[in-house]
Amino acid sequence: MDGAEISMFVGSGFETENRILSKRPYVNSRGQAVVAFNTGKRDKDHKFIYREKILQTNATLRKEEWVELEEQLLESFRERLVGVEDLRNAGLVHPVGGLGVLVSEWETGSEITDAGITMDGESLSEEDRQEFGLEGVPIPIIQKRFRIGERVLLASRMRGAALDLTTGTEAVRAVARTSENMLFYGTNIGTTRSVNRVYQVYGLTTHPDRALATISDWSLPSVTGETILREILAMITVMEVDHRRFGPFVLYIPADFSSRFAEDFKTNSDKSLRTRVLEDPRVRDIRVADALHGTSHADGADVVLVQQTSDSVDMAVGSDISTVQWASGSGWTNYFQVFTAWAPRIKTDFDGRAGVLHATVGT
Repeated sequence: MDGAEISMFVGSGFETENRILSKRPYVNSRGQAVVAFNTGKRDKDHKFIYREKILQTNATLRKEEWVELEEQLLESFRERLVGVEDLRNAGLVHPVGGLGVLVSEWETGSEITDAGITMDGESLSEEDRQEFGLEGVPIPIIQKRFRIGERVLLASRMRGAALDLTTGTEAVRAVARTSENMLFYGTNIGTTRSVNRVYQVYGLTTHPDRALATISDWSLPSVTGETILREILAMITVMEVDHRRFGPFVLYIPADFSSRFAEDFKTNSDKSLRTRVLEDPRVRDIRVADALHGTSHADGADVVLVQQTSDSVDMAVGSDISTVQWASGSGWTNYFQVFTAWAPRIKTDFDGRAGVLHATVGT
């Protein structure tokens, strides 16, 4: 199966070692199949106390093997994320309450008229009422399977060596790539119709209310640093004037344009183009996103300018990155599935103004 699959699925996430183990049966030091459960009590450090409970079922991995597997896979997952990880690091995450929630909804609100100016507080001023709308996005599952043979698992225990997670790492990277692609280009998986409206996972380059701009091919040496800067400033002006968004902005560029930002801003300059752009306080960062189409793509190169605030974009999360495991009927093969459940929520105000600008290279 090429790439990671997106589907509607039920699972659970993890945050700590106890949370990892509470979701899965494991073999403890006494050789018993157990699962850790939260007692609801806290210790002197105010951490939850977990206890082991013996299960009437088989467990395949030991406690330390689960922890090792999850930690290695999570590290690989973060290697491939750019846009998604930026949202997480900025705190732009909206927990939806678990995987039982298939659609995340939010309200859009209109602006009201300007406040009045009077000489005393008793003078009558114009009253106004805010109008509201409802938007939503389905939350799909992004998943990829891999397997570890029982003999390979037993051999690693006999040698005292770490598990070979090469295939698992690739599975995690596939989930990360698909997550990034969904953030920038969306997906029609999980599209839902609700009360005369359609909820769909739109990406930063596909949302119908995004701002649009045309730029030069920044990969060409004939396009100067001054031209690139001028076009970036024009993009910011569109956001400020037409969409009433004032930053901070993050500029996402494809790998094709990355080297240009490391070059001198202009002849005999002591600054790179990146340094010059970031001198504008409205631009927080310039990021290279592998998922963005470059100049060799049939549809041309894409550049995205995003206002990183909660009223522009965040991630609706049903489950963070996690792994589930089961054994084959014969017991010779252990199957694993890496998955996450989330979707970008690209928000507009009541008047349809988004905090995202999508620029494409003109022909």
